[in-house]
Amino acid sequence: MAARPPISRPAPHPLPPEQQREFELLQRQVEAVANAPPGRVERHPDAPIPLTAEFDGDINPATGERGGPKREPVQRWIEEEGDWSFKGRVSDF
Repeated sequence: MAARPPISRPAPHPLPPEQQREFELLQRQVEAVANAPPGRVERHPDAPIPLTAEFDGDINPATGERGGPKREPVQRWIEEEGDWSFKGRVSDF
């Protein structure tokens, strides 16, 4: 029986050598982070800083609310604009 010709399928165009090296380097970095033990994962420099809780426990000491958010979601009132701002996002209720 004769050997079959290889299957011809659509594929992306090959990258230039410099971009291929960069692509493979980025893939190795992602795999290293994915395989890192818990607690040793480093944050990406562009990742936003996680918010910290304003209190410990389940009860908000200021409001007495149980099981609510650990910090006030809206923090700053912009008087001249009449909007609430939080982490650079503005809401107009």
